[in-house]
Amino acid sequence: MHTTVITVGDLDGEQAIAEITNVIHELPGIDTVEVAPETGVVSVEHSPLVSEADIRFALEDAGYEVMS
Repeated sequence: MHTTVITVGDLDGEQAIAEITNVIHELPGIDTVEVAPETGVVSVEHSPLVSEADIRFALEDAGYEVMS
């Protein structure tokens, strides 16, 4: 498994956390998604089937600002 850590801006409440989790889980090879709302850090454990770029694109496509 690989771990990717991305910081997302504008996390506003439980709905945003649930949406981010769902968006990422739609990608192939996702194992776990953890979102820390106070920092905006999203940690994703995934197989090599999905890249960090794929995760970033999915988040941006859902309307989230990827900070790092």
